[in-house]
Amino acid sequence: MIKKCNNWEKTQAAKIGSFEKLPAGGYEAKIIGAKVVDNANGGQRLEIAVDITAGEFKNYFKNQFASSTYDDKKWKGMARFFLPVDDGSQKDNFKKSLLKAVTQALEQSNARYRWDWDETKLKGLKVGIMVRDKEYDFVDQGGNNVHGFCAEIFEFVDIKLIQEGKFSVPEPKYLNGKAPSAPDAPPMPSDSDAPPATDDYPF
Repeated sequence: MIKKCNNWEKTQAAKIGSFEKLPAGGYEAKIIGAKVVDNANGGQRLEIAVDITAGEFKNYFKNQFASSTYDDKKWKGMARFFLPVDDGSQKDNFKKSLLKAVTQALEQSNARYRWDWDETKLKGLKVGIMVRDKEYDFVDQGGNNVHGFCAEIFEFVDIKLIQEGKFSVPEPKYLNGKAPSAPDAPPMPSDSDAPPATDDYPF
């Protein structure tokens, strides 16, 4: 006979794979907070937490966070942008161009805001976010190979483009850069099956 666990009656059942994956597309959003984080291999990145403010998926990330039964649950509405180091390299110039696109989207979405290099002032700003399906493949703690797609916030745009429907649904981001050749791809799992995030609820 199996030994009865302590506090069994008060234990919540895990909701594994039960939260609907956010579809690829454009969404109106609000910034919950922002911080600069050191990269493991050097350099820094700007991490911005957001949530959706309109439409069918309003408060999506708040509801997702609240519904999680894990003790170490994470806020998944995170956009990450690598910061340039001004070393003059082509790669660094590309990072600088991407950061400029982020700040431009913030200024276009908020008439009175001007980027001043202080990430703490981003909280409360509105912005348009573009979400795509990102392929993942990893080995979980049980040694099982887990493969699927999760929603990735990869771009900030002028929120007016989202409000006016002037955007295209982004193509998926595949691990090898292209779609698999198999004729019948497996169904996409929910975001609950995605690889674990590295961020606690940050703000």
